[in-house]
Amino acid sequence: MWQGHSEKRLIAWADLRSSCKDNPNLEQVITSIHDWWQQAPMVLRYLHCDLVDDWPDPWDLIAENTYCSLAKCLGMCYTICMLGRQDIDDVCILEIDNNDYIVRLNKGLYILNWNVDKVVNIKLLDRPKITRNIDSAVFAHKIR
Repeated sequence: MWQGHSEKRLIAWADLRSSCKDNPNLEQVITSIHDWWQQAPMVLRYLHCDLVDDWPDPWDLIAENTYCSLAKCLGMCYTICMLGRQDIDDVCILEIDNNDYIVRLNKGLYILNWNVDKVVNIKLLDRPKITRNIDSAVFAHKIR
């Protein structure tokens, strides 16, 4: 799917959001979103955290099909924000001490993009040094 035409990616992304929107199992929803985005092809650098105004909207992100760690996190956040679920809040991208990016939900109850294989709970980890917090309000306006 990732190597195919952008239309296939957009349809697959719409299917993901549809399956997550009304699923009552929040952990299953978060895991599905995390796992879907972990399959995206990686590049070393694509987006820069200081250039939020230049970040693509969700549809351009999918169409461009270029994902660094920050772009994957952005895709996860766009997906989550578009669900409009009342049981998800405090959505933000954190830059951590090793110049990597993670997504924090529900005040750290869920951490995405920390471990490729699973969603983790920050309370179970040694807390990383957070060097930047990018709240979803900064980029959520790009969802139209």
